[in-house]
Amino acid sequence: MTRARSAADGIPSSTPVRPARPKDAVQSLERAIAVLTTFDREHRDLTLTEVADRCRLPRSAARRFLHTLVELGFVEVSGRKFTLTPQVLELGYANLSRFTLADVCQPHLEALARNLGTSASVTVLEGPDIRYVSRVDVASGMSVSLKAGSRLPARRTAAGQVLLAALPESELDRHLDVTATQDSHPALAKDERNRLERELDIIRRQGWAFADQVLDVGVQALAVPLRSRTGRNVGALTVSMYQTHEPARTLVPRYLPPLLETAGRISLELRAGIEI
Repeated sequence: MTRARSAADGIPSSTPVRPARPKDAVQSLERAIAVLTTFDREHRDLTLTEVADRCRLPRSAARRFLHTLVELGFVEVSGRKFTLTPQVLELGYANLSRFTLADVCQPHLEALARNLGTSASVTVLEGPDIRYVSRVDVASGMSVSLKAGSRLPARRTAAGQVLLAALPESELDRHLDVTATQDSHPALAKDERNRLERELDIIRRQGWAFADQVLDVGVQALAVPLRSRTGRNVGALTVSMYQTHEPARTLVPRYLPPLLETAGRISLELRAGIEI
């Protein structure tokens, strides 16, 4: 006769052992949370029976929890199907509002830089410059060390051009009026402005900007806008490559998809009013 092996035999059991419930645990709260979390991407709409089965609850208990959650506005019912409402998001938003843009972006930048072998950064527009909010660096070939708080001229960076392209026309005009005065010769300032306006129009239509060795030899950068959940432009997400010696036509198709995917993930975590 054989017996089931256990941790006492020196072999870990394949069945996870649930930790003992604290004596002061509230079972009804545990069950309510179980009902809320049983809805997921593959199970957006569930019947009473499905909820009871997935949560291992009696139908009568599942019915009470669902009806209570409906009354509180966290669940809605249509026919025999129950589904979560957007109000559930507020449970997380109350905590998310404490985070800064850098807090939200940092883990995404680390993953992006690790996967692509590039530097990754998030910047915002401040006057004529961009300011680095968060940055993850690989072995850099830049002659200037960049970190959170560093500033660069907006018009000479891919990130800055993405941010400028997203400005309303009146704000862009004011920005260009200010930066034009930085050029020593009026004719050069006018030519520079006309060239930049043409470039920004292209960037606005295509949704990304590429800079090839503009600020430093051997440094190339690709940037996309970073938007909040409401669609407001809050910054730019950039990856920087060093000494690739490749043209934009090969670099952009390779790096743009993961860059856009990461920007989308960050945008899902942002909400209006987050501290920058």
